[in-house]
Amino acid sequence: MNPLLRFVLPLVLLGEPILAQDQATTLLTACEKADVIVRATVLAASDPSPDWHRLEFRTDEVLHGQVGATFALLEPAGQCCGRSLFALQNGNECLLFLQRRGATLHPWGGARGVLEAEPAVLLHVRDLLLANTPQQRTQVLTQALQSDVPRLANDAAHSLASLPTLQLTAGQTDLVLEALGLAVARGSATSASLVDVALRTENAVVLDALIPMYLDQTRADRARLLRGALSRCSTQGLAERLPMHLRGLESRELRAIELVRELPAEDAQPLFQAVLSGTRNPRVQLYVCEGLLANGTRTSSLQGRVPNAVLDLAERRRNQPKTFRNLRPEQR
Repeated sequence: MNPLLRFVLPLVLLGEPILAQDQATTLLTACEKADVIVRATVLAASDPSPDWHRLEFRTDEVLHGQVGATFALLEPAGQCCGRSLFALQNGNECLLFLQRRGATLHPWGGARGVLEAEPAVLLHVRDLLLANTPQQRTQVLTQALQSDVPRLANDAAHSLASLPTLQLTAGQTDLVLEALGLAVARGSATSASLVDVALRTENAVVLDALIPMYLDQTRADRARLLRGALSRCSTQGLAERLPMHLRGLESRELRAIELVRELPAEDAQPLFQAVLSGTRNPRVQLYVCEGLLANGTRTSSLQGRVPNAVLDLAERRRNQPKTFRNLRPEQR
Protein backbone atom coordinates (compact mmCIF):
# COMPACT_ATOMS: atom_id res chain seq x y z
CA MET A 1 0.00 0.00 0.00
CA ASN A 2 1.11 3.57 -0.66
CA PRO A 3 2.94 4.69 2.52
CA LEU A 4 1.42 8.17 2.30
CA LEU A 5 -2.04 6.60 2.24
CA ARG A 6 -1.20 4.73 5.43
CA PHE A 7 -0.38 8.10 7.01
CA VAL A 8 -3.59 9.79 5.89
CA LEU A 9 -6.10 7.06 6.61
CA PRO A 10 -5.77 6.59 10.38
CA LEU A 11 -6.65 10.21 11.11
CA VAL A 12 -10.36 9.47 11.32
CA LEU A 13 -9.89 6.39 13.46
CA LEU A 14 -6.95 6.99 15.72
CA GLY A 15 -4.01 9.22 16.09
CA GLU A 16 -4.59 9.86 19.78
CA PRO A 17 -5.61 13.53 19.28
CA ILE A 18 -7.63 15.46 21.82
CA LEU A 19 -10.74 13.68 22.99
CA ALA A 20 -13.22 16.21 21.63
CA GLN A 21 -11.75 15.84 18.16
CA ASP A 22 -11.80 12.04 18.43
CA GLN A 23 -15.49 12.09 19.25
CA ALA A 24 -16.23 14.51 16.40
CA THR A 25 -14.49 12.38 13.76
CA THR A 26 -15.66 8.88 14.59
CA LEU A 27 -16.94 6.45 12.02
CA LEU A 28 -20.38 6.80 13.61
CA THR A 29 -20.34 10.55 12.99
CA ALA A 30 -19.06 10.02 9.46
CA CYS A 31 -21.89 7.56 8.77
CA GLU A 32 -24.46 10.03 10.07
CA LYS A 33 -23.16 13.08 8.19
CA ALA A 34 -21.91 11.78 4.85
CA ASP A 35 -24.25 12.04 1.87
CA VAL A 36 -22.47 9.22 0.05
CA ILE A 37 -20.43 6.33 1.41
CA VAL A 38 -18.71 4.28 -1.25
CA ARG A 39 -15.95 1.75 -1.70
CA ALA A 40 -14.03 2.88 -4.76
CA THR A 41 -10.78 2.39 -6.65
CA VAL A 42 -8.56 5.18 -7.98
CA LEU A 43 -8.49 5.08 -11.80
CA ALA A 44 -6.51 8.14 -12.76
CA ALA A 45 -5.11 11.43 -11.53
CA SER A 46 -5.05 14.67 -13.45
CA ASP A 47 -4.34 18.25 -12.50
CA PRO A 48 -6.58 20.67 -14.47
CA SER A 49 -4.33 23.51 -13.34
CA PRO A 50 -1.40 24.06 -10.97
CA ASP A 51 -3.94 25.05 -8.34
CA TRP A 52 -6.09 21.90 -8.41
CA HIS A 53 -5.65 18.14 -8.05
CA ARG A 54 -8.28 15.80 -9.54
CA LEU A 55 -8.80 12.06 -9.04
CA GLU A 56 -11.16 9.80 -10.94
CA PHE A 57 -12.66 6.79 -9.12
CA ARG A 58 -14.46 3.62 -10.10
CA THR A 59 -17.41 2.74 -7.89
CA ASP A 60 -17.01 -0.77 -6.45
CA GLU A 61 -19.75 -0.74 -3.80
CA VAL A 62 -22.24 1.91 -2.72
CA LEU A 63 -22.93 1.64 1.00
CA HIS A 64 -25.05 4.78 1.31
CA GLY A 65 -26.47 7.42 -1.04
CA GLN A 66 -26.16 7.55 -4.81
CA VAL A 67 -23.13 7.91 -7.05
CA GLY A 68 -22.34 7.02 -10.63
CA ALA A 69 -20.26 4.12 -11.92
CA THR A 70 -17.35 6.55 -12.06
CA PHE A 71 -16.93 9.90 -10.36
CA ALA A 72 -14.27 12.52 -9.77
CA LEU A 73 -13.06 14.38 -6.69
CA LEU A 74 -11.26 17.70 -6.80
CA GLU A 75 -9.24 19.52 -4.14
CA PRO A 76 -6.68 22.34 -4.01
CA ALA A 77 -3.22 21.17 -5.00
CA GLY A 78 -0.49 20.67 -2.45
CA GLN A 79 0.27 18.46 0.51
CA CYS A 80 -0.97 20.07 3.69
CA CYS A 81 -3.33 19.61 6.61
CA GLY A 82 -6.89 18.85 5.54
CA ARG A 83 -5.98 17.59 2.06
CA SER A 84 -7.03 14.02 1.43
CA LEU A 85 -6.32 13.10 -2.21
CA PHE A 86 -2.65 13.94 -2.77
CA ALA A 87 -1.47 10.62 -1.26
CA LEU A 88 -3.66 8.40 -3.41
CA GLN A 89 -2.28 6.52 -6.41
CA ASN A 90 -3.81 4.51 -9.24
CA GLY A 91 -5.20 1.22 -7.98
CA ASN A 92 -5.68 2.30 -4.36
CA GLU A 93 -8.96 0.94 -2.98
CA CYS A 94 -10.61 3.40 -0.61
CA LEU A 95 -13.62 3.79 1.62
CA LEU A 96 -14.89 7.31 0.98
CA PHE A 97 -17.28 9.42 3.04
CA LEU A 98 -18.50 12.19 0.74
CA GLN A 99 -20.62 15.31 0.99
CA ARG A 100 -22.51 17.00 -1.82
CA ARG A 101 -21.96 20.66 -2.46
CA GLY A 102 -24.17 21.57 -5.34
CA ALA A 103 -23.46 19.16 -8.15
CA THR A 104 -20.06 18.07 -6.88
CA LEU A 105 -18.83 15.62 -4.26
CA HIS A 106 -16.16 16.37 -1.67
CA PRO A 107 -14.57 14.21 1.04
CA TRP A 108 -16.37 14.70 4.34
CA GLY A 109 -14.06 16.39 6.81
CA GLY A 110 -11.11 16.44 4.43
CA ALA A 111 -8.69 13.62 5.23
CA ARG A 112 -11.17 12.20 7.74
CA GLY A 113 -13.38 11.07 4.87
CA VAL A 114 -10.77 8.96 3.07
CA LEU A 115 -9.89 5.56 4.52
CA GLU A 116 -8.25 2.40 3.38
CA ALA A 117 -10.90 -0.14 2.43
CA GLU A 118 -9.90 -2.65 5.11
CA PRO A 119 -12.32 -5.59 5.49
CA ALA A 120 -12.83 -5.01 9.23
CA VAL A 121 -13.55 -1.31 8.71
CA LEU A 122 -15.97 -2.04 5.88
CA LEU A 123 -17.83 -4.60 7.97
CA HIS A 124 -18.09 -2.18 10.91
CA VAL A 125 -19.38 0.64 8.70
CA ARG A 126 -21.99 -1.68 7.14
CA ASP A 127 -23.14 -2.65 10.65
CA LEU A 128 -23.38 0.99 11.70
CA LEU A 129 -25.44 1.86 8.63
CA LEU A 130 -27.84 -1.01 9.36
CA ALA A 131 -28.27 0.06 13.00
CA ASN A 132 -31.45 2.12 12.93
CA THR A 133 -32.15 2.47 16.66
CA PRO A 134 -30.05 3.67 19.62
CA GLN A 135 -30.09 0.16 21.05
CA GLN A 136 -28.77 -1.33 17.80
CA ARG A 137 -26.01 1.28 17.54
CA THR A 138 -25.01 0.63 21.14
CA GLN A 139 -24.83 -3.10 20.41
CA VAL A 140 -22.62 -2.58 17.34
CA LEU A 141 -20.28 -0.26 19.22
CA THR A 142 -19.92 -2.35 22.38
CA GLN A 143 -19.14 -5.41 20.28
CA ALA A 144 -16.52 -3.38 18.39
CA LEU A 145 -14.73 -2.70 21.68
CA GLN A 146 -13.46 -6.28 21.39
CA SER A 147 -12.15 -5.84 17.85
CA ASP A 148 -8.68 -7.16 17.11
CA VAL A 149 -8.14 -3.98 15.08
CA PRO A 150 -7.09 -1.37 17.69
CA ARG A 151 -8.29 1.53 15.54
CA LEU A 152 -11.82 0.13 15.48
CA ALA A 153 -11.89 -0.60 19.21
CA ASN A 154 -10.70 2.93 19.98
CA ASP A 155 -13.14 4.46 17.53
CA ALA A 156 -15.98 2.54 19.18
CA ALA A 157 -15.00 3.87 22.61
CA HIS A 158 -15.12 7.47 21.43
CA SER A 159 -18.39 6.82 19.58
CA LEU A 160 -20.08 5.42 22.67
CA ALA A 161 -19.03 8.46 24.71
CA SER A 162 -20.50 10.78 22.07
CA LEU A 163 -23.98 9.22 22.13
CA PRO A 164 -26.55 11.64 23.58
CA THR A 165 -28.37 8.81 25.33
CA LEU A 166 -26.99 5.46 26.33
CA GLN A 167 -28.57 2.45 28.00
CA LEU A 168 -26.29 -0.53 28.54
CA THR A 169 -27.37 -4.07 29.23
CA ALA A 170 -25.47 -6.08 31.84
CA GLY A 171 -23.46 -7.80 29.11
CA GLN A 172 -22.64 -4.50 27.41
CA THR A 173 -21.56 -3.00 30.73
CA ASP A 174 -19.15 -5.92 31.20
CA LEU A 175 -17.64 -5.25 27.76
CA VAL A 176 -17.17 -1.56 28.56
CA LEU A 177 -15.52 -2.34 31.91
CA GLU A 178 -13.23 -4.93 30.34
CA ALA A 179 -12.17 -2.42 27.67
CA LEU A 180 -11.69 0.26 30.31
CA GLY A 181 -9.41 -1.97 32.38
CA LEU A 182 -7.22 -2.67 29.33
CA ALA A 183 -7.19 1.00 28.32
CA VAL A 184 -6.10 2.17 31.77
CA ALA A 185 -3.41 -0.50 31.96
CA ARG A 186 -2.05 0.63 28.60
CA GLY A 187 -2.41 4.34 29.30
CA SER A 188 -4.65 4.71 26.26
CA ALA A 189 -6.36 8.00 25.42
CA THR A 190 -9.64 6.07 25.20
CA SER A 191 -9.64 5.67 28.99
CA ALA A 192 -11.44 8.99 29.46
CA SER A 193 -14.16 8.06 26.95
CA LEU A 194 -14.68 4.63 28.47
CA VAL A 195 -14.88 6.11 31.98
CA ASP A 196 -17.62 8.43 30.77
CA VAL A 197 -19.46 5.49 29.22
CA ALA A 198 -19.17 3.38 32.37
CA LEU A 199 -20.49 6.16 34.59
CA ARG A 200 -23.65 6.40 32.50
CA THR A 201 -24.66 3.24 34.39
CA GLU A 202 -23.63 3.84 37.97
CA ASN A 203 -24.42 0.68 39.91
CA ALA A 204 -22.66 -1.78 42.20
CA VAL A 205 -21.07 -3.63 39.28
CA VAL A 206 -19.54 -0.46 37.86
CA LEU A 207 -18.35 0.79 41.25
CA ASP A 208 -16.88 -2.60 42.14
CA ALA A 209 -14.82 -2.40 38.95
CA LEU A 210 -13.77 1.25 39.16
CA ILE A 211 -12.90 1.37 42.87
CA PRO A 212 -10.20 -1.35 42.93
CA MET A 213 -8.94 -0.11 39.56
CA TYR A 214 -8.32 3.23 41.24
CA LEU A 215 -7.10 1.94 44.60
CA ASP A 216 -4.42 -0.24 43.01
CA GLN A 217 -3.28 2.30 40.42
CA THR A 218 0.39 3.19 40.80
CA ARG A 219 0.58 5.81 38.06
CA ALA A 220 -0.38 9.28 39.31
CA ASP A 221 -1.91 10.42 36.01
CA ARG A 222 -4.09 7.33 35.65
CA ALA A 223 -5.10 7.50 39.31
CA ARG A 224 -6.09 11.14 38.76
CA LEU A 225 -8.38 10.14 35.88
CA LEU A 226 -10.07 7.41 37.91
CA ARG A 227 -10.31 9.62 41.00
CA GLY A 228 -12.06 12.28 38.95
CA ALA A 229 -14.51 9.65 37.72
CA LEU A 230 -15.27 8.31 41.20
CA SER A 231 -15.73 11.83 42.56
CA ARG A 232 -18.69 12.13 40.20
CA CYS A 233 -20.38 9.08 41.71
CA SER A 234 -23.04 9.28 44.38
CA THR A 235 -21.82 9.58 47.95
CA GLN A 236 -24.17 6.81 49.00
CA GLY A 237 -22.77 4.45 46.40
CA LEU A 238 -19.19 5.20 47.41
CA ALA A 239 -20.00 4.85 51.12
CA GLU A 240 -21.54 1.42 50.47
CA ARG A 241 -18.87 0.02 48.15
CA LEU A 242 -15.57 1.73 49.05
CA PRO A 243 -14.96 0.24 52.54
CA MET A 244 -15.23 -3.37 51.38
CA HIS A 245 -12.40 -2.85 48.90
CA LEU A 246 -9.91 -1.40 51.39
CA ARG A 247 -9.20 -4.69 53.17
CA GLY A 248 -6.90 -3.01 55.68
CA LEU A 249 -4.24 -2.35 53.02
CA GLU A 250 -2.38 0.89 53.66
CA SER A 251 -1.84 1.64 49.96
CA ARG A 252 -5.56 1.29 49.25
CA GLU A 253 -6.56 3.29 52.31
CA LEU A 254 -4.24 6.14 51.34
CA ARG A 255 -5.64 6.17 47.81
CA ALA A 256 -9.13 6.29 49.31
CA ILE A 257 -8.19 9.34 51.39
CA GLU A 258 -6.92 11.12 48.26
CA LEU A 259 -10.37 10.58 46.76
CA VAL A 260 -12.31 11.67 49.83
CA ARG A 261 -10.26 14.84 50.22
CA GLU A 262 -11.43 16.04 46.82
CA LEU A 263 -15.12 15.75 47.73
CA PRO A 264 -17.24 18.56 49.21
CA ALA A 265 -17.22 18.56 53.01
CA GLU A 266 -20.75 17.21 53.38
CA ASP A 267 -19.96 14.32 51.03
CA ALA A 268 -16.56 13.63 52.54
CA GLN A 269 -17.76 13.18 56.13
CA PRO A 270 -19.45 9.77 55.79
CA LEU A 271 -16.58 8.45 53.69
CA PHE A 272 -13.94 9.62 56.16
CA GLN A 273 -15.95 7.92 58.90
CA ALA A 274 -16.18 4.71 56.87
CA VAL A 275 -12.40 4.61 56.31
CA LEU A 276 -11.72 5.39 59.97
CA SER A 277 -14.00 2.57 61.15
CA GLY A 278 -12.09 -0.01 59.15
CA THR A 279 -8.45 1.00 59.61
CA ARG A 280 -5.92 0.27 62.33
CA ASN A 281 -3.07 2.02 60.56
CA PRO A 282 -1.84 5.07 62.55
CA ARG A 283 -0.78 6.92 59.40
CA VAL A 284 -4.18 6.46 57.82
CA GLN A 285 -5.90 7.39 61.08
CA LEU A 286 -3.86 10.61 61.18
CA TYR A 287 -4.89 11.67 57.68
CA VAL A 288 -8.53 10.81 58.33
CA CYS A 289 -8.56 12.77 61.60
CA GLU A 290 -7.02 15.76 59.84
CA GLY A 291 -9.73 15.60 57.20
CA LEU A 292 -12.52 15.26 59.73
CA LEU A 293 -11.23 18.10 61.90
CA ALA A 294 -10.84 20.34 58.84
CA ASN A 295 -14.45 19.62 57.91
CA GLY A 296 -15.76 20.66 61.33
CA THR A 297 -15.79 17.41 63.32
CA ARG A 298 -15.25 17.98 67.05
CA THR A 299 -12.18 16.51 68.69
CA SER A 300 -14.32 14.98 71.42
CA SER A 301 -16.19 12.82 68.91
CA LEU A 302 -12.90 11.22 67.82
CA GLN A 303 -11.60 10.45 71.29
CA GLY A 304 -11.50 6.74 71.93
CA ARG A 305 -11.71 5.92 68.23
CA VAL A 306 -8.03 6.52 67.56
CA PRO A 307 -4.96 6.51 69.84
CA ASN A 308 -4.54 9.76 71.78
CA ALA A 309 -1.11 10.30 70.21
CA VAL A 310 -2.64 10.23 66.73
CA LEU A 311 -5.40 12.65 67.67
CA ASP A 312 -2.98 15.03 69.38
CA LEU A 313 -0.73 15.08 66.33
CA ALA A 314 -3.70 15.69 64.04
CA GLU A 315 -4.73 18.68 66.15
CA ARG A 316 -1.19 20.12 66.20
CA ARG A 317 -0.81 19.76 62.44
CA ARG A 318 -4.19 21.37 61.89
CA ASN A 319 -3.29 24.34 64.07
CA GLN A 320 0.13 24.93 62.55
CA PRO A 321 0.36 28.20 60.59
CA LYS A 322 0.58 27.83 56.85
CA THR A 323 4.11 28.27 55.51
CA PHE A 324 5.65 28.55 52.09
CA ARG A 325 8.89 26.85 51.13
CA ASN A 326 11.36 28.98 49.19
CA LEU A 327 12.67 27.24 46.12
CA ARG A 328 16.24 27.76 45.06
CA PRO A 329 16.73 28.21 41.27
CA GLU A 330 18.64 24.94 41.04
CA GLN A 331 15.74 22.99 42.58
CA ARG A 332 13.27 21.41 40.19
